[in-house]
Amino acid sequence: MFTSLRLPLFGLLSLALAQAALAADCAPDQRHGAEVFANECGVCHSVTKGATGMMGPNLAGVVGRKSGSLEGFSYSQAMRNKNIDWQAENIAQLITQPQAYVPGTYMPYMGLASADDRQAVVCFLKEQH
Repeated sequence: MFTSLRLPLFGLLSLALAQAALAADCAPDQRHGAEVFANECGVCHSVTKGATGMMGPNLAGVVGRKSGSLEGFSYSQAMRNKNIDWQAENIAQLITQPQAYVPGTYMPYMGLASADDRQAVVCFLKEQH
């Protein structure tokens, strides 16, 4: 019985350690991410829960959300058809070159060249619920 409990327990411990490491990796980026977001993304997007009326969709809770799915926002057909859950990897790809990642998107942004800035924005977005 002990052996059968050890594997799930080890898996849970590994998951907890991985989440703690990710949080630690993001900690120094929170302030920088907020600054980059404000300068690069905040013109079109809000992270204030429930806010509307921006050119782009509200990004509060975007991590884990299905692409093109925020109720009340008019997405391009390309974004609705992308059919992905927004996670760190694909958010980073989108903000690198939106038109290349989602050909036909309405997003006019040219892209964020700095990998450090992209990582900081992703970390910032993970904290916006």
